[in-house]
Amino acid sequence: MEVAQRYWMIELLAFWEGQINTTPLIKSFGLSRQSVSQLLKQYQANFPNSLDYDAKRKAYQITDHFKPHYIDQTVDEYFDWLNYGKIPTFSNTVTHSAQHRIEALARFVSPQVMRPLLKAVKDKTAVDCEYLSVSSSDPQGRLLYPHSFVKTAGRWHVRAYCDMRQHYLDFVLSRFQHVDYDGKASEHTEQQDTLWNTPVSLILAPDSRLTDKQKRVLENDYGMTDGQLHITTRAALVKYTLDDLQIKTKMLEANPQAQQLVCVNYTDIKQWLFD
Repeated sequence: MEVAQRYWMIELLAFWEGQINTTPLIKSFGLSRQSVSQLLKQYQANFPNSLDYDAKRKAYQITDHFKPHYIDQTVDEYFDWLNYGKIPTFSNTVTHSAQHRIEALARFVSPQVMRPLLKAVKDKTAVDCEYLSVSSSDPQGRLLYPHSFVKTAGRWHVRAYCDMRQHYLDFVLSRFQHVDYDGKASEHTEQQDTLWNTPVSLILAPDSRLTDKQKRVLENDYGMTDGQLHITTRAALVKYTLDDLQIKTKMLEANPQAQQLVCVNYTDIKQWLFD
């Protein structure tokens, strides 16, 4: 594995978690503890004042002078590694690609917001935060018990129990103004989140106003069986799933080709929509 990839992981963990020790590097690279310690010292030598070793915590802490050289500083990059072990390749060779992707606009997520949230999710504890919602002109202080992160419509949310609202809600990560790790053990965990733990089946089909030929095209596009596509999601994510698929439930498009797919079991799933 290239040194660049090893430096990338050092920066990734330091940036998003605020510190790094030898354990994740040993697991990822299959190196000895001595080799990883040498790697961290080498990174420090190449990029002075980026990391400071804390003997009490037995970890390298990120400093105010830390400046990334290998990571792109998006939360997607961190979750891609955390969930799938995805590590980028670093090549000096310029290659021509015939593939192009239009990416959704990135929402800025602060590492100062993510660090306490990540720790609280891992420890099943609370965070004290200030959150600015679209409906409010001023940030509101809240005590949250987060349990999961969700990406939808190009932006990340954290699913959490809100002590102020006495309810499980979704909070857009880019709208947190400030987050502090509270450490209070949660009585409101993922297991108590009923909507999160309720599976819901969405049944999709071509818009009935399309011609038979148009319907067959869509059935082939989506690999439908008997003219239907079944998608299983969580009750808490029904609205997000339909929105991502651009499926309207309140009012159909005047032109059936504009929407193409409809939810045929709307009556069954409407209780999970929060329009």
